[in-house]
Amino acid sequence: MFYMATLTPNLFDAEFFGYTKGAFTGAEKDRTGYLEHTNNGTLFLDEIGILPMALQGKLLRVLQSGEFIKIGSNKPQKTDIRLIASTNEDLEKLIQQKKFRKDLFYRLNGAWLNLPPLKERKEDIYILIQAFIREFLNQTNNCQIDDTVFAQLAQYDFPGNIRELRSIIQAAVNLAHGGSITVSHLPEKFRKIKSPGNRKGPPQLDELLTLAEAEKQLILKTYEYTSGNKSQTAKILDVAINTVRKKLESYGVK
Repeated sequence: MFYMATLTPNLFDAEFFGYTKGAFTGAEKDRTGYLEHTNNGTLFLDEIGILPMALQGKLLRVLQSGEFIKIGSNKPQKTDIRLIASTNEDLEKLIQQKKFRKDLFYRLNGAWLNLPPLKERKEDIYILIQAFIREFLNQTNNCQIDDTVFAQLAQYDFPGNIRELRSIIQAAVNLAHGGSITVSHLPEKFRKIKSPGNRKGPPQLDELLTLAEAEKQLILKTYEYTSGNKSQTAKILDVAINTVRKKLESYGVK
Protein backbone atom coordinates (compact mmCIF):
# COMPACT_ATOMS: atom_id res chain seq x y z
CA MET A 1 0.00 0.00 0.00
CA PHE A 2 1.29 3.43 -0.97
CA TYR A 3 -0.10 6.44 0.95
CA MET A 4 -0.15 9.47 -1.35
CA ALA A 5 -0.92 11.85 1.54
CA THR A 6 2.46 11.24 3.21
CA LEU A 7 4.67 11.93 0.21
CA THR A 8 6.91 14.80 -0.81
CA PRO A 9 8.38 14.73 -4.35
CA ASN A 10 11.77 13.47 -3.12
CA LEU A 11 10.19 10.85 -0.90
CA PHE A 12 7.94 9.72 -3.76
CA ASP A 13 10.96 9.02 -5.98
CA ALA A 14 12.81 7.14 -3.24
CA GLU A 15 9.85 5.04 -2.12
CA PHE A 16 8.28 4.46 -5.53
CA PHE A 17 11.36 3.89 -7.71
CA GLY A 18 13.99 2.97 -5.12
CA TYR A 19 17.63 4.05 -5.28
CA THR A 20 21.16 2.75 -5.60
CA LYS A 21 23.96 2.96 -3.06
CA GLY A 22 25.59 6.40 -3.15
CA ALA A 23 22.78 7.99 -5.17
CA PHE A 24 22.59 10.81 -2.61
CA THR A 25 23.89 11.67 0.85
CA GLY A 26 22.73 9.00 3.27
CA ALA A 27 22.10 6.34 0.60
CA GLU A 28 24.41 3.79 2.18
CA LYS A 29 22.94 0.80 0.37
CA ASP A 30 20.55 -0.08 -2.46
CA ARG A 31 16.86 0.31 -1.68
CA THR A 32 14.10 -1.62 -3.41
CA GLY A 33 11.19 0.64 -4.35
CA TYR A 34 7.52 -0.26 -4.43
CA LEU A 35 7.54 -0.82 -8.19
CA GLU A 36 10.29 -3.43 -7.95
CA HIS A 37 8.95 -4.98 -4.75
CA THR A 38 5.44 -5.51 -6.16
CA ASN A 39 6.52 -6.65 -9.62
CA ASN A 40 4.06 -9.28 -10.89
CA GLY A 41 1.75 -8.29 -8.03
CA THR A 42 -0.72 -5.61 -6.98
CA LEU A 43 0.10 -2.09 -5.78
CA PHE A 44 -2.59 -0.12 -3.95
CA LEU A 45 -2.35 3.68 -4.12
CA ASP A 46 -4.38 5.32 -1.36
CA GLU A 47 -5.80 8.85 -1.83
CA ILE A 48 -4.61 9.19 -5.43
CA GLY A 49 -6.61 12.43 -5.79
CA ILE A 50 -4.15 14.46 -3.71
CA LEU A 51 -1.06 13.39 -5.66
CA PRO A 52 0.67 16.56 -6.99
CA MET A 53 0.54 17.11 -10.75
CA ALA A 54 4.32 16.66 -11.17
CA LEU A 55 4.17 13.25 -9.51
CA GLN A 56 1.12 12.29 -11.55
CA GLY A 57 3.29 12.66 -14.66
CA LYS A 58 5.90 10.30 -13.24
CA LEU A 59 3.26 7.72 -12.42
CA LEU A 60 1.73 8.05 -15.87
CA ARG A 61 5.07 7.40 -17.58
CA VAL A 62 5.45 4.15 -15.64
CA LEU A 63 1.95 3.02 -16.63
CA GLN A 64 2.56 3.87 -20.28
CA SER A 65 6.03 2.37 -20.65
CA GLY A 66 6.03 -0.39 -18.04
CA GLU A 67 9.50 0.78 -17.06
CA PHE A 68 11.13 2.81 -14.29
CA ILE A 69 14.62 3.96 -13.36
CA LYS A 70 16.03 3.88 -9.83
CA ILE A 71 17.53 7.06 -8.42
CA GLY A 72 21.26 6.97 -9.13
CA SER A 73 20.92 4.58 -12.05
CA ASN A 74 20.48 5.09 -15.79
CA LYS A 75 19.28 1.55 -16.50
CA PRO A 76 15.52 1.13 -17.06
CA GLN A 77 13.86 -1.77 -15.25
CA LYS A 78 10.71 -3.53 -16.36
CA THR A 79 7.72 -3.74 -14.06
CA ASP A 80 4.45 -5.61 -14.49
CA ILE A 81 1.96 -4.64 -11.79
CA ARG A 82 -1.77 -4.41 -11.28
CA LEU A 83 -2.54 -0.92 -9.99
CA ILE A 84 -5.50 -0.21 -7.71
CA ALA A 85 -6.17 3.37 -6.60
CA SER A 86 -8.63 4.84 -4.12
CA THR A 87 -9.86 8.38 -3.60
CA ASN A 88 -12.50 10.29 -1.68
CA GLU A 89 -12.20 13.13 -4.16
CA ASP A 90 -14.23 13.67 -7.33
CA LEU A 91 -11.48 13.12 -9.90
CA GLU A 92 -13.56 14.44 -12.80
CA LYS A 93 -14.09 17.67 -10.88
CA LEU A 94 -10.36 17.84 -10.14
CA ILE A 95 -9.70 17.44 -13.88
CA GLN A 96 -11.92 20.46 -14.58
CA GLN A 97 -9.97 22.39 -11.93
CA LYS A 98 -6.67 21.41 -13.61
CA LYS A 99 -5.61 19.51 -10.48
CA PHE A 100 -5.64 15.99 -11.95
CA ARG A 101 -4.38 14.77 -15.29
CA LYS A 102 -7.05 13.53 -17.67
CA ASP A 103 -4.69 11.03 -19.31
CA LEU A 104 -3.83 9.51 -15.92
CA PHE A 105 -7.51 9.34 -15.02
CA TYR A 106 -8.26 7.27 -18.13
CA ARG A 107 -5.26 5.05 -17.47
CA LEU A 108 -6.55 4.28 -13.98
CA ASN A 109 -10.22 4.04 -14.91
CA GLY A 110 -10.17 0.56 -16.47
CA ALA A 111 -12.69 -0.53 -13.85
CA TRP A 112 -14.17 1.25 -10.86
CA LEU A 113 -16.00 0.49 -7.64
CA ASN A 114 -18.06 3.11 -5.84
CA LEU A 115 -18.23 2.56 -2.07
CA PRO A 116 -21.04 4.63 -0.51
CA PRO A 117 -20.40 6.41 2.80
CA LEU A 118 -21.15 4.45 5.95
CA LYS A 119 -24.30 6.45 6.64
CA GLU A 120 -25.81 4.89 3.49
CA ARG A 121 -25.01 1.30 4.48
CA LYS A 122 -25.83 1.07 8.16
CA GLU A 123 -26.23 -2.69 7.86
CA ASP A 124 -22.41 -2.93 7.62
CA ILE A 125 -21.90 -1.40 11.07
CA TYR A 126 -22.39 -4.74 12.87
CA ILE A 127 -19.90 -6.50 10.58
CA LEU A 128 -17.31 -3.77 10.96
CA ILE A 129 -17.63 -3.64 14.75
CA GLN A 130 -17.02 -7.38 15.00
CA ALA A 131 -13.95 -7.07 12.75
CA PHE A 132 -12.51 -4.18 14.75
CA ILE A 133 -13.04 -5.97 18.06
CA ARG A 134 -11.13 -9.00 16.76
CA GLU A 135 -8.37 -6.65 15.65
CA PHE A 136 -8.06 -4.83 18.97
CA LEU A 137 -8.37 -7.98 21.08
CA ASN A 138 -5.62 -9.75 19.14
CA GLN A 139 -7.97 -11.82 16.99
CA THR A 140 -10.05 -13.06 19.94
CA ASN A 141 -13.73 -12.22 20.04
CA ASN A 142 -14.81 -12.83 23.64
CA CYS A 143 -15.96 -9.28 24.25
CA GLN A 144 -19.71 -8.84 24.75
CA ILE A 145 -21.49 -5.78 23.33
CA ASP A 146 -24.67 -4.36 24.78
CA ASP A 147 -27.50 -4.22 22.23
CA THR A 148 -27.93 -0.51 22.97
CA VAL A 149 -24.47 0.16 21.53
CA PHE A 150 -25.55 -1.08 18.10
CA ALA A 151 -28.79 0.92 18.32
CA GLN A 152 -26.97 4.15 19.21
CA LEU A 153 -24.31 3.73 16.54
CA ALA A 154 -26.98 2.95 13.93
CA GLN A 155 -28.50 6.41 14.48
CA TYR A 156 -25.23 8.23 13.78
CA ASP A 157 -24.17 9.38 10.28
CA PHE A 158 -20.39 8.92 10.70
CA PRO A 159 -18.95 11.92 8.83
CA GLY A 160 -15.56 10.27 9.31
CA ASN A 161 -16.84 7.02 7.77
CA ILE A 162 -15.12 3.73 8.65
CA ARG A 163 -12.06 5.40 10.19
CA GLU A 164 -14.31 7.17 12.69
CA LEU A 165 -16.12 3.95 13.60
CA ARG A 166 -12.79 2.18 14.03
CA SER A 167 -11.53 4.86 16.42
CA ILE A 168 -14.76 4.70 18.43
CA ILE A 169 -14.51 0.92 18.83
CA GLN A 170 -10.81 1.07 19.65
CA ALA A 171 -11.51 3.54 22.46
CA ALA A 172 -14.46 1.46 23.70
CA VAL A 173 -12.37 -1.73 23.83
CA ASN A 174 -9.65 0.09 25.78
CA LEU A 175 -12.14 1.59 28.24
CA ALA A 176 -13.92 -1.74 28.75
CA HIS A 177 -10.62 -3.49 29.65
CA GLY A 178 -11.80 -6.72 28.06
CA GLY A 179 -15.23 -6.58 29.66
CA SER A 180 -18.63 -5.92 28.10
CA ILE A 181 -18.88 -2.80 25.95
CA THR A 182 -21.80 -0.53 26.87
CA VAL A 183 -22.97 2.93 25.84
CA SER A 184 -20.92 4.33 28.75
CA HIS A 185 -17.78 3.37 26.78
CA LEU A 186 -18.85 5.44 23.76
CA PRO A 187 -18.06 9.16 23.30
CA GLU A 188 -20.31 11.63 25.14
CA LYS A 189 -22.30 12.53 22.00
CA PHE A 190 -23.68 9.00 21.80
CA ARG A 191 -24.94 9.09 25.37
CA LYS A 192 -27.07 12.08 24.44
CA ILE A 193 -28.78 10.30 21.54
CA LYS A 194 -32.28 9.25 22.49
CA SER A 195 -32.80 5.51 22.46
CA PRO A 196 -35.09 4.20 19.68
CA GLY A 197 -37.84 3.46 22.20
CA ASN A 198 -38.06 7.10 23.30
CA ARG A 199 -37.97 8.64 19.87
CA LYS A 200 -41.06 9.76 18.03
CA GLY A 201 -41.87 8.14 14.72
CA PRO A 202 -41.51 4.54 13.56
CA PRO A 203 -38.22 2.73 14.37
CA GLN A 204 -35.83 1.89 11.58
CA LEU A 205 -35.37 -1.71 10.46
CA ASP A 206 -31.74 -1.92 11.61
CA GLU A 207 -32.89 -0.93 15.11
CA LEU A 208 -35.30 -3.89 15.28
CA LEU A 209 -32.77 -6.61 14.53
CA THR A 210 -32.26 -9.29 17.15
CA LEU A 211 -28.76 -10.68 17.66
CA ALA A 212 -29.84 -13.86 15.84
CA GLU A 213 -31.02 -11.82 12.85
CA ALA A 214 -27.84 -9.73 12.91
CA GLU A 215 -25.78 -12.93 12.95
CA LYS A 216 -27.77 -14.26 10.00
CA GLN A 217 -27.15 -11.07 8.02
CA LEU A 218 -23.44 -11.20 8.86
CA ILE A 219 -23.07 -14.82 7.71
CA LEU A 220 -25.11 -14.37 4.54
CA LYS A 221 -23.34 -11.15 3.54
CA THR A 222 -19.94 -12.76 4.10
CA TYR A 223 -21.03 -15.85 2.17
CA GLU A 224 -22.14 -13.63 -0.70
CA TYR A 225 -18.88 -11.66 -0.52
CA THR A 226 -16.87 -14.89 -0.92
CA SER A 227 -19.04 -15.94 -3.89
CA GLY A 228 -20.41 -18.91 -1.98
CA ASN A 229 -17.12 -20.23 -0.61
CA LYS A 230 -17.86 -21.80 2.80
CA SER A 231 -14.18 -22.21 3.69
CA GLN A 232 -13.38 -18.54 3.07
CA THR A 233 -16.55 -17.50 4.89
CA ALA A 234 -15.48 -19.48 7.95
CA LYS A 235 -11.99 -18.00 7.82
CA ILE A 236 -13.27 -14.40 7.62
CA LEU A 237 -15.75 -14.95 10.45
CA ASP A 238 -13.15 -16.87 12.49
CA VAL A 239 -15.44 -19.85 13.10
CA ALA A 240 -15.36 -23.55 12.23
CA ILE A 241 -16.48 -24.45 8.72
CA ASN A 242 -19.02 -26.90 10.19
CA THR A 243 -20.61 -23.95 12.00
CA VAL A 244 -20.97 -22.12 8.70
CA ARG A 245 -22.47 -25.19 7.03
CA LYS A 246 -25.04 -25.71 9.81
CA LYS A 247 -26.01 -22.04 9.88
CA LEU A 248 -26.44 -21.88 6.11
CA GLU A 249 -28.55 -25.05 6.16
CA SER A 250 -30.77 -23.50 8.85
CA TYR A 251 -31.22 -20.47 6.58
CA GLY A 252 -32.23 -22.72 3.69
CA VAL A 253 -28.98 -22.18 1.79
CA LYS A 254 -27.49 -25.31 0.24
